[in-house]
Amino acid sequence: MSQTQNSSSHNRLSFVLMLAAVLLAFVAGVLWTDGPSAIGFPGGSTDHERKFQDVIHLVDQVYVDEPNDSVMYEGAIRGLLEQLDPHSVYIPPEQQEQVSETMQGEFSGIGIQFEIRDGVVTVVSPIPGTPADRMGLRAGDQIVEIETVSAIGISNEEVRLKLRGPEGTDVAIGVRRVGKAELIHLTLTRGKIPIHSVEAAFILDDGRTGYVMISQFTAVTDDELESALLFLEQQGMEQLILDLRGNSGGYRVQAHEVADKFLTGNKVILTTLGRAEGTSDTLWSTGEQTHAYMPLIVLVSNGTASASEIVAGAIQDYDRGLILGQPTFGKGLVQYPFELEDGSVVRITISRWYTPAGRCVQRPWDEGLGEYLMSAYRDGHDLDSLELASPDSLGEVYYTRTGRRVYGSRGIQPDVLIDPGMISDYGADLLSERILFDWARDLADTMGEPVRPFAQFLEDWYPTRVQLNSLFSLAAERGVDYDSEGWNQDVDYLVDQIRAEVAQRLYNGREYLWQVLINGDATVDSALVRMPEADGLARSESLPESG
Repeated sequence: MSQTQNSSSHNRLSFVLMLAAVLLAFVAGVLWTDGPSAIGFPGGSTDHERKFQDVIHLVDQVYVDEPNDSVMYEGAIRGLLEQLDPHSVYIPPEQQEQVSETMQGEFSGIGIQFEIRDGVVTVVSPIPGTPADRMGLRAGDQIVEIETVSAIGISNEEVRLKLRGPEGTDVAIGVRRVGKAELIHLTLTRGKIPIHSVEAAFILDDGRTGYVMISQFTAVTDDELESALLFLEQQGMEQLILDLRGNSGGYRVQAHEVADKFLTGNKVILTTLGRAEGTSDTLWSTGEQTHAYMPLIVLVSNGTASASEIVAGAIQDYDRGLILGQPTFGKGLVQYPFELEDGSVVRITISRWYTPAGRCVQRPWDEGLGEYLMSAYRDGHDLDSLELASPDSLGEVYYTRTGRRVYGSRGIQPDVLIDPGMISDYGADLLSERILFDWARDLADTMGEPVRPFAQFLEDWYPTRVQLNSLFSLAAERGVDYDSEGWNQDVDYLVDQIRAEVAQRLYNGREYLWQVLINGDATVDSALVRMPEADGLARSESLPESG
């Protein structure tokens, strides 16, 4: 690992935010397959099974209240799985449908990202190319009626149930729009809506560096990434920053295919080892790489887990590119989904996976779930201790293609450590209470249609002091008193958040949000400085190996 560099944006995660991101890994994880399998069970019973049935019978007969069988049995299932590891989980039928849609990369609906704001369904962004986009829905539109019935006060789940449905069916909505006195009535025909795992793909200001963010490894990630890379090459991309920060995982076959794009020849990408028959195998590169010699830097954080660690581990072990950021979460377990009779699913850990150098990155969990999560948070924020740590304390030593030391058992240790920084309590309150976001969206609504190209907005639009004073007033009304020291500590980061929200609203697309945030991202700036090293690694990949 090289000397720590400082970063003041993008990865300023409190423990709560890191926890929220990484908990997705308990659902996503590294998945062996792209769908659940039904399973039959053997007959007979053991002493333990009979003991469990005796307890169930006693509760049913003598408990003071009438027991809820569904709650009782589901709790027992969860309790059983919790004794195994943090990533073997039970998913009830109603949740499994949504999980399946996310992992398959599509659903049938109208195509909006939305939030419930003051009890009203508010469009955050229409998804490009969807029915909502074609019918002209805009960021900030409020859906106040669905099928002529008021939508005021309904829940997120109710919105999904009402707006989603079979492809080709219609749904009528009433829309309230800023500047329009009358309600806008629209009938939209539901269609297939992609759930993109490539969140952002664009050329940075230097005109030659491509930036791609992958948020999760779904069934369509490989295809989306290939399309994004081809598009960026047409725009002049000569080198690539691949952002896996906060990526909690997904399908291992997709991680394999992503890593395969950057590796030459026939190389091991990952190995899985399990106890049961059919749970051990090795995935190799195919020799059909599309970007084997492009300079590459992979960004990681303590929210980078599972399938995303497969990619980072393979790139690092073969010295194919630089890994830059914070130590990753450390999830080296593989789950297989088994479907039960009622449509619920149990995801059970069936194997461990290993990087090409033989590393298992799995973080120890023997001290309980709380310490399991907290240790990942500490590793991602106490970088000075990591710099001063003895090699023995970092885990078992392994070696890369060129003989560099790397470590197992606590995630992927980056080649270049970047300090994520810490946000003040005041800044954290503005974000966690959604005060800043609500205020920024209200501000954008007062600005009307954009009068300047986005490139000009990116270069020179900033909130005025008068506007910021109204933000401070709103915060005080919501119980967050102004803290000049906290604001001054975080001003660059928070202003970037404001600019990003305004851009998304004003230009009606989430891609504008990411362009603003990445434009002000010190971790990306550090990656650009390190790109000559990545270029050297890419060149060495083209040399014949000795042996």
